Amino acid sequence: MVLGPIDYTIIIVYLIGTVAFGAYIGRKIKSGKDYFLAGRSLPWWAIGMSLVVSDIGAVDMVGIAGSAYLYGIVLGNYDWLGSVPVMIIGAFLFIPMFWKRKVATIPEWLGARYNSSVQTTSALIWGIYMPISLGIILYASAVMLNVLLDLNPKILVVSDEKAIVENIAHATSVKKYDFIYSDTVDDAVQKANDRNPVIIFIDNRIGTSADFQKLFQNIPFVYFSKEEVSPSWGESNMHRAREPDWNIFYSIVLMGLIIGVYTFLGGLRAVVYTDVIQCIVMLGGSLFVLFFGIYKLGGVTEFVDIIGAMGERTKDHFSLVLPVDTKTPHPWSGILFGLGIVLANAYWLGNQAIVQRSLGARSMADAKASYIFGALLKILIPFAMVIPGIVALAHNPAIADADKAMATLIKTIMPTGLLGIFFAAFLAGLMSSVDTYLNSAATVWTTDLYKKFIRPVADDTHYLFIGRLFTVVFILVAIYVARFATRFESIYDLAQTLLSFFQGPSLAIIVLGVLWKRATGPGALAGLIGGVAFSSLLMWVNNNATIPLFQVSEPFLYVALWSFMLSLMLTIVVSLCTKQEPDEKLKGLVYRYD
Repeated sequence: MVLGPIDYTIIIVYLIGTVAFGAYIGRKIKSGKDYFLAGRSLPWWAIGMSLVVSDIGAVDMVGIAGSAYLYGIVLGNYDWLGSVPVMIIGAFLFIPMFWKRKVATIPEWLGARYNSSVQTTSALIWGIYMPISLGIILYASAVMLNVLLDLNPKILVVSDEKAIVENIAHATSVKKYDFIYSDTVDDAVQKANDRNPVIIFIDNRIGTSADFQKLFQNIPFVYFSKEEVSPSWGESNMHRAREPDWNIFYSIVLMGLIIGVYTFLGGLRAVVYTDVIQCIVMLGGSLFVLFFGIYKLGGVTEFVDIIGAMGERTKDHFSLVLPVDTKTPHPWSGILFGLGIVLANAYWLGNQAIVQRSLGARSMADAKASYIFGALLKILIPFAMVIPGIVALAHNPAIADADKAMATLIKTIMPTGLLGIFFAAFLAGLMSSVDTYLNSAATVWTTDLYKKFIRPVADDTHYLFIGRLFTVVFILVAIYVARFATRFESIYDLAQTLLSFFQGPSLAIIVLGVLWKRATGPGALAGLIGGVAFSSLLMWVNNNATIPLFQVSEPFLYVALWSFMLSLMLTIVVSLCTKQEPDEKLKGLVYRYD
């Protein structure tokens, strides 16, 4: 199914409307406080919806659906176990502590609780991570845009064996191209005329007729045998391909510019209120895709039977708990300890891009209620994001790049007219993730680094100017970084791997800071730096050792767990060996110590 005029109209109206709405909200922004914290005027319901749509934005819509396509419903644990319980705990214990301190960032709170060195170290970590994360999110947005608008360059494979398409996809560049299959010459000619591929690979078993040169005019083609397909073969032959009319980099730039405009103009207030609209559109659209996708398969029973009939590939696709020795990145031990204890808590209690919304709440009650409301909405997310990934597998088990699963499903099952509406729904989630990290990155660099080291004393309009300047810089950095995301099989695993380097150590010093008044600045600094160094060491040894440390393909859950444990121990030991922080400094920063 292709987009019709009505679909394009809906998409254009939605994009223009979002940018105009963000600009309208931004007209009242006069200071850095307005830009970074929305003047601390946000209501609980808006923050709650913004929390959810930001969390399930681009990476989840593309990445978690793609991971579900590969691994199954086990990905639902990232919401049911990894979000709901910790959001409830955070609402009553941690978020009030942050809000009443009137800080703009988590590093700023760490500076108040510990010392300037801890604040600066944490700010540098987040300040480096968020522009990189922005690049990953922009790439996810571009993937969805290209698939839904059919913008990816095409490669046509002509063979009597359909399985060879996947081999060629991985031998060439599965992230950059869409692969078209044909088993006859006549069908190949028709598809070449309709889809305009950049190159055609023809199986020797189909024939080597000289007529192919006439049949495929102006399109380079290569004869191949099944045995010779390899990465080196793919690299050498792809040099013969025509230059595509549209490159995914163009989509990355387009998405970056659109989202950058309304974030630049409107700050956090524009981010949150556009997220409210995007949450409604995205959740409604995603749930409709779920039900309509299962309906098109014939019902729930037929859906389950189709997945079950795929054999070994899908034997665990409906299992929430996977064994320790699973080859997927999601064993039960990693899910329980790495996710349940570390990554989930670190994300909802210490992720600057998430917590910043509650810091802009108009009251402590609103800050608490926003997390509770968000937790209720998160219960729906596996139905809206994870299961559709499995539905995509049932509809098309031969998608070479799993990150294109959700977009391919939408494009396959949605009729003209509805396709534009659901494209807008998914565009909503993509835009929400980018605006979240863009505004938060600008906040950290302005508040914790620029204001502290370069211009400590200035009027608030100056910090507003600097915040907007950083917004422009980080969009450009994200566009550059996005080009490298194509090297990873799953962008969801990539995002989680990056977080695992520092989320465990960050959580350790936050938890000890709130719950243990004996924790000191030197202890927190040792725990943070030591934990990040240990995470890096674990990753390096696992990737370079003859026998890997971990059995799973992407060990981010285990890395997060072990770095958290080491950081806890380092912080406790060094704190006990150093002078206790003064009581007057700790009041209001440690739980039940006012």
